[in-house]
Amino acid sequence: MENKTSPQIHADYLGMCRAVAARIAALIREKPTAVLGLATGSTPLGVYQELIRLHREENLDFSRVTTFNLDEYLPLSSTAPQSYHRFMREQLFDHINCQFWHVPSGAARLGEQIDADCAEYEAKIAAAGGLDFQLLGIGRTGHIGFNEPGSGVETRTRLVVLDSLTRSDAANAFFGLENVPARAVTMGVGTILGAREIAILASGDGKAAIVREALEGKITSKVPASLLREHPNTTWHLDTEAARELTSIAQPWRAPDADVSNFELRRRALLAAAFAAGKTLAELGEIDLANAGAARFAPVLVAAQSEVEADLKARLSDELLPQNQTVLCLSPHPDDDVICCGATLLKISGRGNRLFVAFGVNGANAVRDKDVLALLRARHTRLIAYLEEHLEPGKSFEDAVSDVRASIFEREPGAPDAPLLRELKRLVREGEASDACRKMGAKPLFLDLPFYGDGAQRLPLGEADVERMSAMLETVQPDLVLLTGEKNDPHGTHMMCEAAFEAAAEKYLANGGKTFKKWNYRGAWDDYQTAEGDYFSIFDKAAMEGKIDLILDHISQLDPLFPGEQPKEFWERARDRNRENARQLQRLGVLPPSRSFDPLYCEVFRFDEV
Repeated sequence: MENKTSPQIHADYLGMCRAVAARIAALIREKPTAVLGLATGSTPLGVYQELIRLHREENLDFSRVTTFNLDEYLPLSSTAPQSYHRFMREQLFDHINCQFWHVPSGAARLGEQIDADCAEYEAKIAAAGGLDFQLLGIGRTGHIGFNEPGSGVETRTRLVVLDSLTRSDAANAFFGLENVPARAVTMGVGTILGAREIAILASGDGKAAIVREALEGKITSKVPASLLREHPNTTWHLDTEAARELTSIAQPWRAPDADVSNFELRRRALLAAAFAAGKTLAELGEIDLANAGAARFAPVLVAAQSEVEADLKARLSDELLPQNQTVLCLSPHPDDDVICCGATLLKISGRGNRLFVAFGVNGANAVRDKDVLALLRARHTRLIAYLEEHLEPGKSFEDAVSDVRASIFEREPGAPDAPLLRELKRLVREGEASDACRKMGAKPLFLDLPFYGDGAQRLPLGEADVERMSAMLETVQPDLVLLTGEKNDPHGTHMMCEAAFEAAAEKYLANGGKTFKKWNYRGAWDDYQTAEGDYFSIFDKAAMEGKIDLILDHISQLDPLFPGEQPKEFWERARDRNRENARQLQRLGVLPPSRSFDPLYCEVFRFDEV
């Protein structure tokens, strides 16, 4: 077979997952005894959810299917919340009729036994007839499975040491980096390449750089995913965000058949040339276009400069904002709304709109134990009222506080919160979000979507999530929805909330619900580039201070528990990103310059069709 080096690029994550699940379903129907290699992590979750739906609604039969998972942390009990055994049971196997499934053991044991178990795992794959289909994700180091950089094509199932970046990415699930195991058992690159068909998935622009390196860089063990290019039947499945740095996507004007008359293409080419040359749009010359690979646009340069500048200036107008309408902002976490678009929400509220903010999950995972203890000592109203209302018979308030303290101090490292402690953390986040909404003139709606789980393990996105989202839409009946476009959230919450909303919106509209416009926002983990913006919400220093004040209402998120790789506080990230957004427009010459003591800021939005 010819290697499929050209990736399949899907419009969104859900479409990508449905396509891959459809391929797996077709294989199973063609060969009921298919042998599947499966992966864990947030990327394949949508595939598993679709396979569950196909099993329930279309009778997809897994009874004779055999599966082998890629890897497992070591040492780690199979019942631990972070265990891939548990992950696969809760996300797939508990919901389908598959009985022949295998996951490498994470049990603590001697090295000799680990080696023997790895050899046995390989033997089981061979005895099953080899892998018919291998599902993969790609890590930010380019790893596949837990095959870190340096893993060659000769490697088989074995014990490995995890890269520091891989462990950092897992810190959220383990309630801290210090609890993440340093080792794991993984199928080797050679084992993976032995599969007759491979599908590798990537979602979000956090994976864009490594996807480009794996597909367009050298084939090398330093980027294990690049070795898949030597496999005769590998398909790369990417959403548009993960594909954004591929040359054909990032610089489409370089294509031999690029249409010079296409305005959007001219716009992107001129913006890229201006940023590369460090010039305003008006200062661009033919040499600048040539240096950016856009020489063919030289004959239309003057006209293009005028129309692109006019187009960008039109996108700065606050006349694009709604007036006297119903606006809904869907905030996955309790502070995404203010971090990403707090200044614009204040504008919207000030234009006579009815503003609602629906919070997808309760965010309890991100509250520190010490913050709960401090608030109890300060007799925080919401926490005290909850404890008093839920006192067990025969217990005093002091007993309840003692129980909370004991659940913290006696908890094993990496173990989830006790139910009472988790409820208190939920109340902390809801109180902070309510305070910020009050200042914005917005009504908060707390959805507490079930997929967020109990802190031990997230659940598959289910009908209960969609029903809560649907009920909210029926209640609000928005004219405009501000929806997260964030694909780089390390926790996967943004992606899950978006999926729940899209399913609910489809149901809502099918039942005669009022149509609405949809804008996407970012800002918590990354931001839209200038070429991607449809509306640039410009605001001054005073408005930035107002936005920071809203962010600081979320006191529990100062010194965030899960900051990712960015060391700054969330308010600092928002300030710096919003300032840089405005600076880019100023560099292009479409936004007037400002003084350092009185800067301008900008939140960027993309319009989306419903």
